[in-house]
Parts: sequence; structure tokens; C-alpha cells
Amino acid sequence: MAEVRKISRAPEAGKNYYLVDANFLANRFIPPSRAANTHQKDRIERCNEWWEEIESQLNQNKARVYVPDICIAETFKVLAKKYYEEHWLKTPVELNNARNRLKKFISVSAKTLKAFKREIKVHDISTTRDLIISVDRFYELFHKYNKKVSLPDLIVVATAKYLMDFFDIPKDRLHIVTLDGNLWAGSKKIQELPRAYDPTQKSNHRDRVFEN
Repeated sequence: MAEVRKISRAPEAGKNYYLVDANFLANRFIPPSRAANTHQKDRIERCNEWWEEIESQLNQNKARVYVPDICIAETFKVLAKKYYEEHWLKTPVELNNARNRLKKFISVSAKTLKAFKREIKVHDISTTRDLIISVDRFYELFHKYNKKVSLPDLIVVATAKYLMDFFDIPKDRLHIVTLDGNLWAGSKKIQELPRAYDPTQKSNHRDRVFEN
């Protein structure tokens, strides 16, 4: 069995940086009781266990969350789908509550932006030329290992590379969090990418990954 890379809850220096995909982000705002079945309920609960860890680190200024802008758009789409098509969210009020919680999470107040010592917990990443150029190359790499990933997932891994190259984030401090099995498995084979975690995989459950 492959060794699971641990994540320190309180890194000695600097922060943990979490790069999240749309489905992992959306699950933070869907009540587990609204899931279609027990399996889906368990997936949401596993995601929430991770979010509790991440938010604890955010509150201690020990972490930052990055979200590609395309994943933010995709998250709003996921929430809408849960209401209009899959009927997990039963009423317009439930949908609006989920949307508003998401908006609050990803937004930064003007007061915070103007502060002398700003603590930005969540930062969106625009889809720039550097990311778009990388998408084609990462598509080839994942295809080489027979892993089919969507465009938003390719943007996620391109963003990871971008954060390391342009933000100088150490590879061992950057953690991709995804619910896409092909991204999760394929990233293990691509040495230039940081470790990806899927909270719904038994080996990546919260209690197996996070350590003091």
C-alpha cells in the first residue's frame, strides 16, 4: 500500500495552500441530509471533515485556499443542478442559502482589502494565458496514463503549476483537493505536480491525512 503523505495542522513556517475543485467546494454548501442516498451523504460528510480542518487552519492564519475562477463558476452550476435537475435542494430558499454561503466564503470585504495587514483566506485565480498554454501539455500527460480529465480539472492542475512557478509556493505545501478520480490518480504519476487528495477515498480520510 502506498504511503499517504501527511499534512501538518500547524506547519512550523508559512502556510498550507489548498487548491480546490468545484465539487469539493460545492459539497461544503449542500446539507448531507439532502443527499440522494447513503453513499452520497457519506461523500459530503467526508468533504465536510476536510473543510473543518481547512477552516480551522484558515482561522489560525495557517492556510489559504485557492480556487480557479472557472471552478467558482462550476460550483454555482453544481448547486443549481442540485435544485433544478437532481432535486437535492428542495426549495428556492435552500438553493439561495447555498449560493449565499458560497458567495460569503469566496468574497473579501472592502474593509479587509484596505487593511494594512491583510489576511486573505480565499483567493480566486484568473484563467490567464499561462494557464491556458499549460492545459494542452497537461492533457497530453494525463492522456499518456489513460486518465481522462475535464477542462476544469486541467485548469486545476495548470493552476497548481502556476502557483508554484509564479507565487513560489513550495510543492510540499500545496495540496490539490479534488473529487475527480482520474485527476487524483493521474497526478500521482506526474512528478511536477503537488500531491492531490480525494477526501472520499478511504486512504485520504481526514484522520489518515492530518497530523499535529
